[in-house]
Amino acid sequence: MSAPGTPVLQVTDLDVDIKLRRSVVHAVRGVTLEVAEGETVGIVGESGCGKSTLGLALAGLLPSNTALRGRIRLGGRELTGLGERDLRQLRGTEVGIVFQDPMTSLNPTQRIGVQVGEALRVQRGATSAAARAAAAEMLDLVGLPRPNEQLDRFPHELSGGMRQRVVIAAALICRPRLLIADEPTTALDVTTQAQIMELFDRLRQTLGMATLLITHDMGVVAGHADRVFVMYAGRGAETGRTADIFETPQHRYTAALLDSVLRLETARKSELATIPGRPPDLTVISAGCPFVPRCPAASAECSREFPPVSGSDSHHWCCYHPAHQAGDSARMTEAPR
Repeated sequence: MSAPGTPVLQVTDLDVDIKLRRSVVHAVRGVTLEVAEGETVGIVGESGCGKSTLGLALAGLLPSNTALRGRIRLGGRELTGLGERDLRQLRGTEVGIVFQDPMTSLNPTQRIGVQVGEALRVQRGATSAAARAAAAEMLDLVGLPRPNEQLDRFPHELSGGMRQRVVIAAALICRPRLLIADEPTTALDVTTQAQIMELFDRLRQTLGMATLLITHDMGVVAGHADRVFVMYAGRGAETGRTADIFETPQHRYTAALLDSVLRLETARKSELATIPGRPPDLTVISAGCPFVPRCPAASAECSREFPPVSGSDSHHWCCYHPAHQAGDSARMTEAPR
């Protein structure tokens, strides 16, 4: 992995509340993170932990029934409080977004070349001919075969992997500083997943962009992220270099996630490890650690107050009883394959 450069994205004490008819969902609470130039940060956690909501907040795509507090800075510019017009200008130029399902991200009635070049025409004022030429160049960069022939095809004429490459090309056509990839390989087969992730690595090095990789797949993070940010119940549980997270996980939730990963050496008849219980109700704010009902090491202090940040600048966590203090033997000693 390349050494990270200047911070591109800086998030400080970010809260996102979703207002429902009779309650409020506290989807993101107190999240602080940075993504540097040329760096990939993986956001991991169970479904419903706030990963995608965080990504939408960073891109300014939250629905009207949400309230946002905290600070979001992109390249030193404050994004919190910007109007829709300014946010629309940022999307596609400074921030690129790749969503989970390419078929629902693409317009089935428009040709590929039109969709890939749209940001150049709308945001940069490029002519149709210039946008088409740039679209062909970008399709070639993302590895789509015979890019000039693909410009006049419709999404349904392409395979799933080819459609995902088209979505990536559309997100990168304006060479954004930050790419947000939200579960970009979930809908793809294993071979295509590997190709897409290798593509992300190559493009990051070629374009020098910062990448926020949102996923529940710990194997994807192990091979393609410089750092990992673990989320639980809308909060940051642990963050650090990828090797530190996999070799010496400190938060009990991180350790449980890693223990539940299927490994090559797992016996066929052995019982898969799971995390007991279920994630908490995010409409209720608890005073202590939200992982308490599922944590085997929870104590009275865990329920009284949310744990303070512990550790070093490169690896820190919020846990009163870190896994390493208990001498647990069932630790992941290498990244899952």
